[in-house]
Amino acid sequence: MVRPLSELRVSQVVVDLLLRASAMRPRVRMVTIDREAYTEASLRTLHEVATRLMAEEYEHFRVHAYANDVVHVFRRVDTDEVVGFQFWRTAEMTLPYARIILGGKLRMLPEFRNYALHLLSGLVFYIQNQLRRPWTRFYRLSIASIFGFVSITEALADYRVFDPHERGDEAEAIRAAFVRLGAESHFVLDARRGWFHVGIVPTPETLARYSSRYFDKQAARIYAAANPEFRTNGYNLGFWFRFTPANLGALVRTVARKLGRRA
Repeated sequence: MVRPLSELRVSQVVVDLLLRASAMRPRVRMVTIDREAYTEASLRTLHEVATRLMAEEYEHFRVHAYANDVVHVFRRVDTDEVVGFQFWRTAEMTLPYARIILGGKLRMLPEFRNYALHLLSGLVFYIQNQLRRPWTRFYRLSIASIFGFVSITEALADYRVFDPHERGDEAEAIRAAFVRLGAESHFVLDARRGWFHVGIVPTPETLARYSSRYFDKQAARIYAAANPEFRTNGYNLGFWFRFTPANLGALVRTVARKLGRRA
C-alpha cells in the first residue's frame, strides 16, 4: 500500500515526538508494516516474541496476521530487538460514513508494559485512517478481559459497555458489528446479557499479580458489576467508543504521562 505523503509525515511526527519525550529506558521506536509488506522472516520474528509470552502455533499466528491491515512493531533503538507489536484493521459499518477500528493481537514484553505503547499504536492507526478518509466517523470496538478493559477505558473520557438491547440506528449498527466480530473470532454471544464466551479464564497466577487496589479502580468495578463472575465464567465484555475530541485529548494526555513515567 502506498501511503499519502501527508499521512506518513503526520503519523511519523506523532510517534517521534512522543517516543523522544519518553523516559523509557532503553528507548524504542515504532515501525508500521502493511500487510502487503509482510515476509515470512518478519512474521516468524513476531511469532517468536509472541511465544515468549503465550504458546501459539505459527500457522494460527500467520492466519491472524493476514486477517489484519497493518502491524505496529516496537523495537529497541540500541539493539533493534522486537519488544512488542499490535495488529490493526478496519471494517465496515451499516451507518453511513462510519467505519470500525479493530485491534488485533497485542503482545508486549513485561519490561515495556505500562508505558501506554498500545494506546500510542491505536492513536497512530486512527490518525492514518482518518487522514485517508477525512469524512468518515471512526468507532473503536473491543471484546476484552478485565485487564484489557481497564488498560483502555482508563485512558478515555467517554465509552460505552456493549448493550444488545439499546435501540436506534447507531445502537443497531454497533450490535451488528459486535455480532459479526464475535462470529469471526468464534466467540458465543449471550444475547440477553451481551457477554461473549471466549473460553478463557485468568489463571490464579495472573490474578495474583494484581493487588486489591487494582480491582478497586473505577474501570475494574464497572467491569465486575457487569460481569461479576469474570474470574471463572470464561466470558468477556464488549465495549466501544468514538474518536471524539474529548477521547483523543484524554488518550494523548495518558500516552504523554505514561511515556514520561520512569520505571
